Amino acid sequence: MHGLKKRSKIDAAKVQQYSLWLIPNIEEIYRYMKQTYTNISVLSSMMLPVVSVLRKELGLHHPTTDKWRQEANELRIQATQETAHNIPDKDFKTFQEICCRRDAIKRRIDSDPANTTDYWKWFALCLYTMQPPLRADWVALSIIDSVDKASPGQNHLVHTSDKAVILIQHDKVSHRKGGAHIPVTDELHSVLLDSIRQFPRSVVVPYTYKSSQNPLHRSYSPDKHISKVNLSKLLSQAMASPQDNTQWPRPIQGLRKAHSTLVMSSNASYHTMKQVADAQRHSVSTMLCHYNAVSPCCSIEDGTKASTLEERISSAMQQTCLCHSNVIIMTHGCESHGDESPAWTLFCSIPDLQEPAEQGLAIIQDACSSRGQ
Repeated sequence: MHGLKKRSKIDAAKVQQYSLWLIPNIEEIYRYMKQTYTNISVLSSMMLPVVSVLRKELGLHHPTTDKWRQEANELRIQATQETAHNIPDKDFKTFQEICCRRDAIKRRIDSDPANTTDYWKWFALCLYTMQPPLRADWVALSIIDSVDKASPGQNHLVHTSDKAVILIQHDKVSHRKGGAHIPVTDELHSVLLDSIRQFPRSVVVPYTYKSSQNPLHRSYSPDKHISKVNLSKLLSQAMASPQDNTQWPRPIQGLRKAHSTLVMSSNASYHTMKQVADAQRHSVSTMLCHYNAVSPCCSIEDGTKASTLEERISSAMQQTCLCHSNVIIMTHGCESHGDESPAWTLFCSIPDLQEPAEQGLAIIQDACSSRGQ
């Protein structure tokens, strides 16, 4: 069943056949999984499709369903807590480090304006540090001066002398979240104005190439987009270690993680985190779980508030929520997406909230709407 991937493409007869085979053999399947999958995160993930079938065939409160669901919950909590206490990996760079490297490159450009090789490195870092970092969507942005000129299904930078807006019509999450109009910060807008004036073009990040023996000079194609691979390479080269020229692996993911970590380590309010998450085209829960180099298990000094948060969420979600200390693991059917498999989301009690219960519920709603990121 795992190999069939998308649920919409699974034949109904095969699903029924799978269910009829699974129920009588459930104990044997349980023993096999326990022996085969030694990684607790993998084990819990493999148990989820079985839980989904058990819920449908036996019911939510059947003892067998409860047994599988409870163990999957406990394994996921354990895996999440182990991950949360891991120190950042060796390739993690703080947002401050990245900005320092960007500014150092700018100083080299100022001292040698003909150095276009460094210019494009600096420009790429500006895109990812002066604005909440997108994925690799910058590679597909064409420049237009009016929304009316936007091509259907294409992404654009709507750019004028007064402001700029990123128009997203198609990306990794557009089928679920829809499109977006993301305002460009004043700082980045100023960089874009100067860049387009200096290097006239119809795309935000153009394809560049060597045109001479001078390693400090690169020509560009004004109407040709850079590829995702070359953008990643450009960012990796920009962050290369000056000592041994070691390049940064997965730079776009690293930039997004560094920015999210900066926001969350500053005890940002939920409203601020939601704004940043929207600009990065994911949810607050995704930011907490996957783009955070600090522990997501934040404590609240006021035990009464923490208790109220857990009670309110438990009451609202009833059987769909399991509260464990300050960490909440939620399972939700997300029937509105036509998906019966549980959605797992990690939430943390965010410090310095006026109404922690409302904030917690808001995060839950946010996570349910962003199933599968």
